[in-house]
Amino acid sequence: MIVRKRGEAGNKTVNPPLAEEKRPKIDIALMQTFHLVARTGSFSAASRELNISYQSAANHVRRLEQLYGAKLVEAEKGSRQITLTPQGRALHASLGEELETILSRISVLLHDVRSVLRVGVPQALFHHFFPKILQDFRVEAPDIELAFYERDTALEKMMMVGALDAAVSERSFSHPAITQHLLGTYRLVLVWPTDWGIPAEGTDIEAFRERPYITYEAGQTVRERALEYLTRQMQTAPLVATSASGSTSVTRLIEAGLGYGVVPEWAAAEVSSQTMRRVLGGMEPVKLWFAHTAFLGNNTYVRALHRCCQKTLGDTKLDLHL
Repeated sequence: MIVRKRGEAGNKTVNPPLAEEKRPKIDIALMQTFHLVARTGSFSAASRELNISYQSAANHVRRLEQLYGAKLVEAEKGSRQITLTPQGRALHASLGEELETILSRISVLLHDVRSVLRVGVPQALFHHFFPKILQDFRVEAPDIELAFYERDTALEKMMMVGALDAAVSERSFSHPAITQHLLGTYRLVLVWPTDWGIPAEGTDIEAFRERPYITYEAGQTVRERALEYLTRQMQTAPLVATSASGSTSVTRLIEAGLGYGVVPEWAAAEVSSQTMRRVLGGMEPVKLWFAHTAFLGNNTYVRALHRCCQKTLGDTKLDLHL
């Protein structure tokens, strides 16, 4: 889903939506040198292409590392070839392949007026929470384009290859090139069709042992957590009948009487005469994270989106608990 950038009428001057922050001045030549070093794999090849000395090329990258606050390249003694660090790969991947596009986008990025912010969000979280988050974000940043990717299992990889700038996820990303901030936690609930006649309280989970189980596609956090818990409680693995991509799909299948499932409490918050529910107090709450690539930590729009996510996802009315 893409929310397009809004146009400006006539010659009207539009004030920046957020206060500008002081930033170090970076010579765009440093970025150009880094790009060529990363692309060619050596300081020598980059220096020849730029018609500068080997030492100048190396100095450009070292200076960029100082400003960036992280090591971007590594070179073994006696070897003319370099390798990119994880932070270097993430930065280089975000630059694109065409040099003119690179220079244009980096210039925009460094001055915090990036024209597109690419955000990854699992589909169910997007449907339930992001209309409100976008309303708040538009107050602060009315002119930037937001490009959403509604996936779960691919978010960390997409961030590492430079395809995403930020993400909201139940996953804890382990890579040092990605920074995460805890937004809150939510509980999981067991949901089943009312016409099964199983009461909401006082029934052991073993009563579901022979029932069809509706769950999420392989690799999703809730699926893995729920399968582990149910297997432990029932002393056998649930009988998986259907897998779906999101909480909305899972709950609709349960309402249709096709099986029982475990979903986020906020996904089953609406009262339905077709289903029964029970909070699984024995399960550890699921953590919800806001993530961004490390070099965008001070980006005005990334910080604004983080604030808006914190405001909505920290609201106790949505059954999220800090």
